[in-house]
Amino acid sequence: MGLFSSKKKGADYPGRESRAGAETSLIGARLSVQGKISGSGSLIVMGSLEGEIDLSGELVVSPPAKLRGEIRARRIAVAGTVEGQVSAQEKIHLEKSAVFSGELKAGRISVAEGAVLNGSVAMNRESDPQEG
Repeated sequence: MGLFSSKKKGADYPGRESRAGAETSLIGARLSVQGKISGSGSLIVMGSLEGEIDLSGELVVSPPAKLRGEIRARRIAVAGTVEGQVSAQEKIHLEKSAVFSGELKAGRISVAEGAVLNGSVAMNRESDPQEG
């Protein structure tokens, strides 16, 4: 995916997730989904989704996407519209085209100039990569 990928090149280093088995799925702009999506891969959403997302990978919400519900992922980038409770283990980034209403929770949160953010923001300390 690349939005949050490491810039290190060369040999694998300790603690790095293997990208060989990583999968990225896509919900296209003409698709509408209701229900729960969970998995170990990453997801790009361009359509509409109402329900729950629980990913161990990255979530990218691209325009003209509209999401409503409870969303959890390792890293989240929003450039579309999201309403609900959103939490990331590492980082949430709102692009300038993002429209967000609800609750944000993450270790790091960034908001580009021009993004719309209505709701609450809670930042927690990230877990130490040396732990666990």
